Amino acid sequence: MTPNVSGRPAPNDTVPDTAAAPDILIVDDDPGMVQTLARVIRPLGRLRFATQGVDALRLMAEAPPDLVLLDAQMPGLSGFDVLEAIKRDPQLSDIPVIFVTSQADAQFEQLGLEKGAADFIAKPIRPAIVQARVRTQLRLKQANDALKQVAATDRLNLAEALVELRQSHAQLQKTAEELKLANEGLLQFVRISSHDLREPLNTVVQFVGLVEEDFAAQLPLDARHYLKLVRSAGERMRTLLDDVVRYARLQHGETEPPVPVALGPLVAGLCDALAAQLNATAAQLHVGELPLVRGHASLLSQLFQNLLSNALKFMPPSRAPHIEITARSVDGMAWITVRDNGIGITPEGMDKLFQPFARLNLRREFEGSGLGLAISRQIVEAHDGSVTVSSQPGEGSAFEVRLPLA
Repeated sequence: MTPNVSGRPAPNDTVPDTAAAPDILIVDDDPGMVQTLARVIRPLGRLRFATQGVDALRLMAEAPPDLVLLDAQMPGLSGFDVLEAIKRDPQLSDIPVIFVTSQADAQFEQLGLEKGAADFIAKPIRPAIVQARVRTQLRLKQANDALKQVAATDRLNLAEALVELRQSHAQLQKTAEELKLANEGLLQFVRISSHDLREPLNTVVQFVGLVEEDFAAQLPLDARHYLKLVRSAGERMRTLLDDVVRYARLQHGETEPPVPVALGPLVAGLCDALAAQLNATAAQLHVGELPLVRGHASLLSQLFQNLLSNALKFMPPSRAPHIEITARSVDGMAWITVRDNGIGITPEGMDKLFQPFARLNLRREFEGSGLGLAISRQIVEAHDGSVTVSSQPGEGSAFEVRLPLA
């Protein structure tokens, strides 16, 4: 039985008639070899045939097959010529080609592999070997097609994701501009409000002070107590306004270019400023050797004043403050530790310790605006540093500030 060369099997050939079956093209100028190969691989797919290279290329152009069994030595277009044509065509280049040849030369096989052949079948053929190699290449082709489908889907998804990302980026830029304008407006509002509120507060505090100085002896005890409460509330309000303005400026990024700052003299100046409070509480303050850091002296002064003030303030009534300030250098950063023996911080309080306006204690027990540590963290972050805290409730806390060395 001889197959025709039109690409269809001979009338008596039985071929799987399912759309899912692989399409296999057999190309050989020997009709007997075509018939032999067809008989062996008929169970593996739908078969088409060609006895010349030009016919094979025409059939592939009409419908690319899943696998080609190609005679390496044919008159006219040789198997190598057909293979080169397949690999040049983007529509056909992924089709696996198995050379069928009587050549057993290693250089011949090497040349075929270099030109893109997937495998070799030696003549005379052995049916089991032919079927095994055909199955292998069909599985590889199926896996490759599946990967290409996945890749195409991924490319589509990636394109959609890029479009969404560009849209999100544009929206973020717009939102950032709006936030910038809003922050500038908020800062301006805070400045104006602080100035406008400070004037009447100053008046209240000053006149309450005058009344206390001039008429305290003539006032009943309750009246003197009420005046003291008014003055204390006014001073607390002024402190709160200062802290709000300072916090808003830090949030807005208002800082000067950094310069070398000697922490030793800076902390010594703070100790002098806090001398009255240190004496009143019988505090013991030990300051180790402090390094030269890169930053802003005014902000760093505020940072360590906040930490020292907290260390002096948050103490049990019967305990004298004991404060240690030490420093060490680690990888270009100064690690400064402010350790106290105060009331400490509970694990629940750690979570909101640096949040603005967060209070961990009742105001009647410890005064404050609730902004001191929030401002301290902002100052440290403005210096490209960080601050952490460890604490044992009832025994004290240790704040560790990391700042870049000068």
